[in-house]
Amino acid sequence: MKTRLLRSGATALLAALACQIPERVFAGAWTLPRNHAWCKVAVLGQTTHEEYVGTSGSGRGPDPERVYHAGNRAPYRFSGRYRSRALFFDLFYGATDRIDVGLQLPFFRQEYQDTPLLTGFGEPRRATGFGDVRGFLKVNVLNRRTVGTLKLGFKAPSGEFVNEDGLIPVGEGQWDFEAVVQLGRSFWPKPVYANADVGYRLRLRNAETDRDPGNEWTFLAEAGVQARRAALVGVKIHGIRGGAATVFGARIRSDIKKITYISPVIALGPFHGFTLETAMNVSVHGRNYPAGWMAVIGLSYQGSAFPLDFESGGR
Repeated sequence: MKTRLLRSGATALLAALACQIPERVFAGAWTLPRNHAWCKVAVLGQTTHEEYVGTSGSGRGPDPERVYHAGNRAPYRFSGRYRSRALFFDLFYGATDRIDVGLQLPFFRQEYQDTPLLTGFGEPRRATGFGDVRGFLKVNVLNRRTVGTLKLGFKAPSGEFVNEDGLIPVGEGQWDFEAVVQLGRSFWPKPVYANADVGYRLRLRNAETDRDPGNEWTFLAEAGVQARRAALVGVKIHGIRGGAATVFGARIRSDIKKITYISPVIALGPFHGFTLETAMNVSVHGRNYPAGWMAVIGLSYQGSAFPLDFESGGR
């Protein structure tokens, strides 16, 4: 049971990381100009001794008699600690002024340890490698004062998935498909913007483990202001609401996953096309997810993808 929960918690963190990478904070529902590319490298880091409990129970330090209920924030059992470092590469291209295609590739370095793992000649559970690849298609369907975009995506099981006791996989071993409705509005000449996203993620069955993870709703509400000519500050509320997983034909309600973050965001730039972004994802509610805060720093670039003579020749 402990091993299953460890793998489940690791997978939940992978999903949180992959889902919550801040894109360029003022992009939202807006698409790129034709023949423009946007790329970004982001580094994420989290170290935590706490989680949002999936099932009720006691036996956690420092008060083993205290009973925690599903959704409570509590210390990991056996003085556990989870540490994750991740590197994400994103690339989007404006096929037209209203259609973008994109790709995301993550790299993870993860570690979990607790007292039983460190007993005797034991050691922490570690996993390092590339995660599952994600692809995206953004289609702008409303281009007025309020901008509306439909974002479609998939996750391919391309990262290494290891189904062994106690090991933490960097890949999830199954396909996901999602659709996101994005709305955005700029209040120019006031230097203020707002975004809102609602998405649904269909998660297919992992044939190797006969586990069908629960489908998920994703949400985001964001607002920001251009405080200076090259400085933007914003705040986001975003998260995931998952359903119960089905394992060997049985519905496991204790495996329901939820997480809500509040994230202050600062972006500096653009300077010659480059923008530096920082964010802090602070968890405020969850279930079967690591608790605490996650630091994010990213560097993005936007500019013309091909020379003008190449673009003209292709028309």
